[in-house]
Amino acid sequence: MVTRTLGRLRQITAVVARHGLAQYSEQRRGGRKARADKPLDGDASFTATARRFRSMLEELGPTFIKFGQILSTRGDLLPPGFAKELADLQDHVLPMPAAEAKKTVEDALGASVDKLFSRFDEQPLASASIAQVHRAVTLEGDEVAVKVQRPNIRAKMLGDLDILRYLAQLAEAIIEESGLVTPRGIVEEFESALLAELDFEREAENMRRFAEKLERSPTPRSYVVPRVYDALSAETVLTMEFVRGRRFAELTNPAERRAVAANIARASFEQLFQDGLFHADPHPGNAFILPDARIALIDFGSVGEISYAMREALVVLVVAVGLRDADSAARFLYRVGVPDAQVSLHRLRDACASLFDKYLGDRAVIANVEAAQLLRELFDLAARYRIRIPSEYALVARASITVEGIIRQLDPELDVLDVVKPYVKKLVDEQLALSELGDAAMRNLVRARSLLRDLPLAASQVLMDLEAGKLRIQVDNPKLDTIAKNIDALGVIVFMGLVACGLIVGSLVYLSRYEYSMFGVPVLPSVGLYLASMLFGSALGRYLLTPRLRKISVGRWLARRRRRAP
Repeated sequence: MVTRTLGRLRQITAVVARHGLAQYSEQRRGGRKARADKPLDGDASFTATARRFRSMLEELGPTFIKFGQILSTRGDLLPPGFAKELADLQDHVLPMPAAEAKKTVEDALGASVDKLFSRFDEQPLASASIAQVHRAVTLEGDEVAVKVQRPNIRAKMLGDLDILRYLAQLAEAIIEESGLVTPRGIVEEFESALLAELDFEREAENMRRFAEKLERSPTPRSYVVPRVYDALSAETVLTMEFVRGRRFAELTNPAERRAVAANIARASFEQLFQDGLFHADPHPGNAFILPDARIALIDFGSVGEISYAMREALVVLVVAVGLRDADSAARFLYRVGVPDAQVSLHRLRDACASLFDKYLGDRAVIANVEAAQLLRELFDLAARYRIRIPSEYALVARASITVEGIIRQLDPELDVLDVVKPYVKKLVDEQLALSELGDAAMRNLVRARSLLRDLPLAASQVLMDLEAGKLRIQVDNPKLDTIAKNIDALGVIVFMGLVACGLIVGSLVYLSRYEYSMFGVPVLPSVGLYLASMLFGSALGRYLLTPRLRKISVGRWLARRRRRAP
């Protein structure tokens, strides 16, 4: 296991070094050409770097491709242009042999393919890094799609995850900006998403949950979900209803394109504001168009879920955007996020107002506003004010950007705000309904009664703890942590100095009566003095260099690159 991990680490290092040297060589050639011709464009330089970073991830394999795709949803963590470039990451994987696919099906379902299906096509319909899909027919005559996981892909990805965890720990140790969103936290979030995609039983459960939402809906929905065949599904095999439909690129009739674009928008808002369960990766490859213009969704490995309270918060944001209410938008970011430092709501409100002026300044072009881009920039704004946005909202932003891109291609004139109004209005009506207000008032009265009843007891406990000397007050002061670290470092330095002194004294005393030597040099005293000098040098170096060493700031490095590029 260790040998395999080291071999994989060597491969990763070679790929990273090759792409880094290629960038350095390009910059050298570009710099010479720019001096002879004209200045380099800074944005073009960043775009080239982002493109090379995407190529590097594609060469590193499926784990890093998935990591890049998930990282593309966190534009607040990446330099300019990187998120957009990573969103285009695609799997370029040759299909596995039909024999391997059949063996995986037989091992997972415990029977031969001939006994499970009346027909199983050897040529796959689609192939990706994690799985590939084969068309088949059940013994009952139903046409199905069988999703088969690649052999050993789980072990390979888990090995890469171990390496990513080590790299994340290294990044936290040397990069200054790792305090806001920790690299280890990002890797843990990625690991959770990746393991979910590798578990087809969980994907089948997601499809069943979507199907239940559709069945309970009192009105027809704009999207459908294929039926899951439980008896023909397992952790590495997923059998679902075969969907016959067209791809988005096949739509040519303008009226049909407008109808499909409106249905895509409605399907997205139905999932967000009615179901609280949404497809987090709705790119064109994961959807088909049915004859009645409804959307058939497939591949439910990445699914997001938001609570009713989160839906209410999103409604507040939509209303704030529609009314250009910067104050409500700032409060939304502060309420749903986790501030890592004290935030000035006045400054955050002014920043939101500037962002609204940028996107919503001209009422005549409100239909052309890129709502998903506005949402992403709001989250980027939160990151600049050191407010961590929960991952659920990041998934919403990722899905919104994908959906908006499809809609803009199908019907650039569609006013998405008009489509979302009925869903927002319904949620607002529910919040303002008399029955809801009555229930809310009753809950508040119960809470107030409980607070008044428990307040004397709580106050009495505080007073008794104070009298008995048991009262504990926790103070969060970063300087105290610094003092503790300095004391710890001082103890290490003193210990190393004492050991070095002991080695020096012992070696000198031993030298006076030591007779054995090698090439005229007394061995043990020399070794003792050498170790003493090493310890003394380490202690002195730590004392002199520690105050002057600081973590690398990626932000300052990017700013310097921006200033140097005319």
